[in-house]
Amino acid sequence: MRLQERNVLITGASSGIGEATARVLAARGARLILVARRSNELERVQASLRKTGNTQQIEIVSADITRDSDRKRVRKTVERLGELHVLINNAGITAHGRYDESVPAVLRKTFELNFFAATELTGELLPIIKRSSGDKMIVYVSTPSGLYGIPGRFAYSSSKAAGHAWMESIRFELEQDHIQTLIFCPGYTRTALRTSGLDEKGQIISEEQARGAASPEHIASLLCRGMERNRRLVLTNLNGRVIYLLRTLAPGLLFRLISKKLKKDFHRA
Repeated sequence: MRLQERNVLITGASSGIGEATARVLAARGARLILVARRSNELERVQASLRKTGNTQQIEIVSADITRDSDRKRVRKTVERLGELHVLINNAGITAHGRYDESVPAVLRKTFELNFFAATELTGELLPIIKRSSGDKMIVYVSTPSGLYGIPGRFAYSSSKAAGHAWMESIRFELEQDHIQTLIFCPGYTRTALRTSGLDEKGQIISEEQARGAASPEHIASLLCRGMERNRRLVLTNLNGRVIYLLRTLAPGLLFRLISKKLKKDFHRA
């Protein structure tokens, strides 16, 4: 699909992949609606984009999309603009810990942002997307962990897997409305997501950045390329592609590989 002069809304746009995607889209001539909780960071991103000479529309909305009232405020902003061609559900949270050692609130909080906020915001905006002109797309920024249950990441994997099933369902349902869907699964990326996850008790923890983690800028370029090529699924690294293939072709081998690699995450000392 063409991105130039398209109205694109990005959640989680104040840092990481969301911010980097905004920069790539601005360079391609898209009109942006940036959504995140931190108004000061949104203003920073907006000012930075304008300094680069971008003359396209850059709207910002400070909102917690897990709240119904905030989702409605986002919808009102989009209604004022008239059309929405691309919705990028990027906001998310990660969680770490064994299932049998985690409080129920961890699973609920992870699903609240990674799944329910995305599905409910999409529902708010879908009537506008449907009546917008030209090609349209709904994007769900996910993870290879959504392709297969990862030990020590039960809440994160489960919430993203639910997102995958939702996206696959609506792809069929929205085809007649000329709305494409894209599940985008980046590998390890240098973002704040890895320094603001939840532990077993629901407390904020920081995880060390993985060696070889990709830059948000590189990931954003792959995301925009996937959109332009109307891809259904994008896996940005080898690990994701291996999981995708082996889960069907050799599930036993995949289980053994993951068990060996992530043993320290789910077996007690």
